[in-house]
Amino acid sequence: MIIYLIAITVFMIQCFIMFYIYITQHKRFKKEMKNPYGSEQDLNQFFYFMLLPCLNEGKVIKNSLTYLNNLKGRKQIIVIDDASTDDTVAQAKGTTGPISIVQRKLPNAQTGKGDALNSAIPTVQKIIKDKKLDPQKCIIGVLDADSVLSANSIYKLNESFEDLHTDAVQIRIKMKSPKKILQTFQDIEFFVVNHLIQLTRTHLKAVALCGNGQFFRVSTVLDSLGEKPWGNALLEDYELTLRMELHGLVIKYVDEAYVEQEALTKVKKLVRQRARWAQGGFNCWKYAKKITTSKVISVGQKFDTYFFFIQPILNILADFSIIYLTINFVTRYVQNPEFIFIAFIIMTFISLFFGTVFTIIYHKELKLHDKSHLVIQKEDMINEKLHFRKIILSIGLISYIYVILFFSLIISCYHLLVGHTGWDKTQRN
Repeated sequence: MIIYLIAITVFMIQCFIMFYIYITQHKRFKKEMKNPYGSEQDLNQFFYFMLLPCLNEGKVIKNSLTYLNNLKGRKQIIVIDDASTDDTVAQAKGTTGPISIVQRKLPNAQTGKGDALNSAIPTVQKIIKDKKLDPQKCIIGVLDADSVLSANSIYKLNESFEDLHTDAVQIRIKMKSPKKILQTFQDIEFFVVNHLIQLTRTHLKAVALCGNGQFFRVSTVLDSLGEKPWGNALLEDYELTLRMELHGLVIKYVDEAYVEQEALTKVKKLVRQRARWAQGGFNCWKYAKKITTSKVISVGQKFDTYFFFIQPILNILADFSIIYLTINFVTRYVQNPEFIFIAFIIMTFISLFFGTVFTIIYHKELKLHDKSHLVIQKEDMINEKLHFRKIILSIGLISYIYVILFFSLIISCYHLLVGHTGWDKTQRN
């Protein structure tokens, strides 16, 4: 009971902090979204290297490359083929534009996303040398093979990197064309919940890089971390975040631009994906001592890291507590169904309250982006008019987050116990 109360208290405090930050930041965000492209600027002042790690991405890679080619500004797209067995390479070669292909071969391939990304650094350095580019004006971006950047992305990235104190930028993430409820849950989770978490982290100066939509300055990052900036954790993006923080590098969050990715349509695939992420989070515990003793990392960054480390353990203990307490409660009051009904109403109300707030924010954000004409595909900005569907979204959202998290944590713990460290890539829909 104590563990459960601690977990629910932490959850509620976290939610109320996010709601408060959203309210305080919304006026600023709404004002900036009136001109989502920002001020006039020289779009050629930076050179972008767009890294796309691929393993059997033939279904989506051509569409992503086409969108990237249409973005303004100087760029080189580097497709990193990780020993694909489908037509990924053929699709990439058949697409015109500034595209390079780095092909990894077995047995030195499929050893993790971090290794795949590191394999592209020599190509980046060669292009910088051949084109006589200024590394301080060169930006490396990491995008999933199914990614599409909003049209203002380069404008907003340029604005951020004009500040020489900015070493890395993470942009907002959204799901493509969510049609099913499971896809919409993922969209709310990324476009709203993760967005609010990043806004909170901004106040702590602890913005975290995500696997998609991360960008960093070549000069400062490679000078600090070497020619292999990514580690071998299954959560290579958060590991890179920690490595940057340990070297005093500054990461900024940009919410006025976003990157789209596919939402998964099957619960099994989603749990498998989150299990890999959870295990990757546990991999990052190896940095705990360095973070604790570091004089470079701020108090806010340390707090955020400790919370990130502890939260999965607290969640899994709380989930087991909920299961035990539910069984015990039902057994005890099976002869008094009114008590069970009251408890059910209370839990439903809690889920309904927080789920409703997140859903309302979601709808407000969709309308704001639509009004700003900052839409990649019109069907992305769905207009939820059905009241019944809204109720399902509101009540089910919190349960979705915790149910998926519970099973993914169980699987990740099992993988840790049996020594399973392989990269279980999520297959496309």
